[in-house]
Amino acid sequence: MQMRVHPIKKSLIGGLLFILFLSLPSISMAVLQDEIQVYDDEINAKGEASVELHVNSTPRGIQTPSYPGEVMSNNGVRVTPEFAYGLGHDLEAGLYISYVNYDSKFQYAATKLRLKWLPIREDKGDDFFAGVNLELANVQPQFDESRYNGEFRFIIGKHFDEWLFSFNPIVDMPLSQPFVHQSPYFSTATRLSREITSEIALGVEYYSNLNQFGQPINYQNTQQLGFLMMYYDGKPISFQAGVGKGFSNSTDSLTLKAIFSMPLN
Repeated sequence: MQMRVHPIKKSLIGGLLFILFLSLPSISMAVLQDEIQVYDDEINAKGEASVELHVNSTPRGIQTPSYPGEVMSNNGVRVTPEFAYGLGHDLEAGLYISYVNYDSKFQYAATKLRLKWLPIREDKGDDFFAGVNLELANVQPQFDESRYNGEFRFIIGKHFDEWLFSFNPIVDMPLSQPFVHQSPYFSTATRLSREITSEIALGVEYYSNLNQFGQPINYQNTQQLGFLMMYYDGKPISFQAGVGKGFSNSTDSLTLKAIFSMPLN
């Protein structure tokens, strides 16, 4: 029997494949590591509010800046509260406010607004989940050469019994002069995890920053970061935590991260 696919789903899947096709040639850009996370099918229902606290540190990181005045992640700590609210119609809005510890004190780094749309979901009877997250960022110049940036993060994945696979193709676009005329940047985030109990899962995550479209790939000039992860989905606070290792010369050698989640209503 032939399976019929809704036109919206066809467009979304086609868009994902198009982005993947474009990404094949790519090169390194500075990025504020305020959120190291793979997006999956979690989304607040209409009227639901929640808060997440993103915390990560880099005990051993890159020490050579990519542009004058850049604050490096080496020995740094980044703390980012994120507020999310369900709008209904498969939409969720979010707000990030990022802080970075450097010069022995926490300082404001960035504000980001996001809108997540997840029209394809397994809990609605679909065979997989898929959607997109749009993010607009205002970043301080010591953390990114472009003050204003946009991000399209595509989301696609599936649950296989106790297993979860989620993949995020990501397109970053500088929105400030003179960078707005440059090619977008491409990266990916991937998660594979397995439930051990009803509340605990173990897994791996991999983040690959291939960078600017249209440039030849030099692996050692790209950012390649893998994590061993634990996920706890229970009370009173859900969290995930992991230890990350860099696999290229342009990647921090050791990164620690955790995300704490709590509903607000």
